[in-house]
Amino acid sequence: MRALDRALSIPAARIEQRVVHMRRKYPWATTPELCDIAASRFRRDAGLSSGAVGACAALPAIGTGLAFTLTVGQSAVFLTSAVTYALTVAELQQVRLVDDDRRRALVLSALLGREGSEIVNGTLGISTLFWAAQSLAGLPLPTVKSINARLVQRMAKRTAFKGGALAVGRLVPFGIGAALGWSGGRSLASQVIEGTHAALGPAVVNGTTGGKASRAARGDRVSGAQPAGALDATEAH
Repeated sequence: MRALDRALSIPAARIEQRVVHMRRKYPWATTPELCDIAASRFRRDAGLSSGAVGACAALPAIGTGLAFTLTVGQSAVFLTSAVTYALTVAELQQVRLVDDDRRRALVLSALLGREGSEIVNGTLGISTLFWAAQSLAGLPLPTVKSINARLVQRMAKRTAFKGGALAVGRLVPFGIGAALGWSGGRSLASQVIEGTHAALGPAVVNGTTGGKASRAARGDRVSGAQPAGALDATEAH
């Protein structure tokens, strides 16, 4: 959890600046499309960094040892990317989280995928969809800490199994580790993306959600604009 605590220390101002930069860079994009862009970047970067660690295992003699050393650092990099992604989507959807405990609740829930929201709903005794968007900012701090305790407990079990399997897979030489690392990193990122969506819900534009509705809302002002679903192929910056 130390690596997560360090990642959570990202200043709120930096997340705000990131969102401002995205809106300036993609002036045609609606909030759902900006969320898709953030997800595409996160998935791509997770795959590349994890695959790079696995690629080191192909180096003669020192490959496996180097890959093992880099795996530890790459886990911290992934956590930082996951925190940045989740907080960016929250900021895009006007859910501003400043204190560490509420940030931790959102990120832990996201890291666990859809299961994270199920755990939170069970802890609160509610069946509300998109719990973070609906109630996180207003929850009493003791309740938030209770949620975090449940999420940390589950996260420890999940990490021991799933994270360990990916770490071992990246150590396989002959380029196999690179392939396993790339696909595994993207898979973990997709889980975080799913968990973030389960916690925050879909971004809304003029009462509608999704790519088709959002593009209709802006009237396809830019004829050459990539649709949100195609961003993963182009891996836009």
